[in-house]
Amino acid sequence: MRETSFELQNTKQMMHTFYEAVNNGIIVLEPCGTILYANTKACGMLRLSDSDVEGAFLYELPFFITDLNKEKWSLKEAYLHLIKNKTREFQIEIDLICKHTGFSSALSVSIIPFNKEWSDLSVITLTDNQQLKRTEKKLNRSQQRFYSLVNSMEDTVFTLDTNFVHTGIYGRWMEKHSVKPSYFLGKTVREVFGAEIAEGQEKACHLVLQGKSQFYEWSNVRDGERLYYQAILSPITNDQGQVEGIVGVSRDITQSKRMELGLRESEERFRQFAENAKDIFWMQDYNTHQLLYISKAYKQIWDAEETDLIESVFTNVHSEDQEAVLAFIKMIAQGESQIEYRIHGKNNRVRWIRTRAFPITNGEEEIYRIAGISEDITDLKEKEELLRKSDKLTVVGELAAGIAHEIRNPLTSIKGFVQLMKADMEDLHSEIILSEMDRIESIITEFLVLAKPHQETFFQQRNVNDFIKQTITLLDSEANLKNVQFETHLMDVPQILCEGNQIKQVIINVIKNAIESMNNGGTIFVETGAHDEGYVFIKVTDQGVGIGEERLARLGEPFYSNKEKGIGLGLMVSLKIIENHHGNITFESMLDIGTTVTILLPTKLLP
Repeated sequence: MRETSFELQNTKQMMHTFYEAVNNGIIVLEPCGTILYANTKACGMLRLSDSDVEGAFLYELPFFITDLNKEKWSLKEAYLHLIKNKTREFQIEIDLICKHTGFSSALSVSIIPFNKEWSDLSVITLTDNQQLKRTEKKLNRSQQRFYSLVNSMEDTVFTLDTNFVHTGIYGRWMEKHSVKPSYFLGKTVREVFGAEIAEGQEKACHLVLQGKSQFYEWSNVRDGERLYYQAILSPITNDQGQVEGIVGVSRDITQSKRMELGLRESEERFRQFAENAKDIFWMQDYNTHQLLYISKAYKQIWDAEETDLIESVFTNVHSEDQEAVLAFIKMIAQGESQIEYRIHGKNNRVRWIRTRAFPITNGEEEIYRIAGISEDITDLKEKEELLRKSDKLTVVGELAAGIAHEIRNPLTSIKGFVQLMKADMEDLHSEIILSEMDRIESIITEFLVLAKPHQETFFQQRNVNDFIKQTITLLDSEANLKNVQFETHLMDVPQILCEGNQIKQVIINVIKNAIESMNNGGTIFVETGAHDEGYVFIKVTDQGVGIGEERLARLGEPFYSNKEKGIGLGLMVSLKIIENHHGNITFESMLDIGTTVTILLPTKLLP
């Protein structure tokens, strides 16, 4: 049944609407080559008007074409060649060139007949390749820039699929380590790195597949050298937001890691050194004065339980040194400074501290920290004091030697004449004179002990208990006059090798001083016993007036005495005798309570 004119017109209108809606150029061609219809898109591609195209023969259009082989064809030759081959569908990419203007357009051409025999209409579809080529060119430039960027990076950029297989890898790291991309591409993380390292990496990758970026570090051994890396992993998503893969940036942090490990090792060495050194290392904030660090040696000197409770090395300062310490703290900002001061240490014992401090500046040359080293120099101060006493003792010894020499010679002459005159004198008078001369000789002998501490002496094995008994018998009458009694606790002790008269003289001096200190009477306790291995001790405790801390420190100095008319030589001689016997003598005293003198003597003389 033939279509009516209305139906035909309606069909044409529908076809026209359809062809105009298509984004490609459409040309409807009769078998003879006459153009039956061309849509607006096709006319625009050919840069011709509708009247120039519709009704015209195809091969009369002012164009020729070149194919991919750069072979030039006329439109007529091309169309006749197509009809001759009777291809069901013909597709080709061509450059369409205008004969008049030289205008060129790259097109993809598709020709489809309405039936197999090409005896009916055919449709030519034109697709503009210019935009496609521009897009491809931009894409190529973009890819080139991307590859140029990632291949010049010190970091390594890599991509993984959802099975953790390497699909791409770029960067200079491979070139520096002579590693080819094929070492990674097509291989899983586990195949490349091994099960031990891959376990952590796969765990991070699973989180990335859930849409969460991850950061992690790992290390690997290559050619006997341990290398350290860190990586940032991010998901690759499609237009629907689904994760299709993983992109990662890996960085070789071996150098910085080694520096970090070296710094940690250096800090650990310093910490071990600081924590085991006797000196105190400390650091505090310059503005807030907050203590940032202090070594453990602080506990031993300041008797602190925990360093967390310590505020500063300038705590418990002796009242006489506080002003100097405050001035020193202000001076630290001007440069490295040093000070010696006293503190009240353990059991309120006075200790000497030497502190050296210096400022620490930041990048702007601003002081922001103070660091220092503090050391306990109490022993050094005591040795200096002993040296000072020794110097005085040397001077006194030289003086004593001169006095002894000057007195002994005339004394010998006087004693000789007295003995000659003894027959003409009363016995009482002569005995008194000779006794006093013997007393003078005894004093001269004490001087010589100071003058010649290493003079030849005769040592014997003696028992200190015997010396004590003899001394108490000797001084008992003097003690009774002051209402002083003796209480003894004499243990069975080994004998000591000593010069008896000298040790007896020391005991006499100590007990006599005890009696003289007890103006109101009381009891003197005398005890002996064994001390450690190879030592015997003698301890004398009185209930006298006692000795103050400052005066106690000066005992034994030449010409220093607690007695109103004393000259200090008796105790000084005693100290020298004990020293020559390789022993030790110590004093403990409290005002208005009493004094304890402890003498240590070896059972055998030390070399």
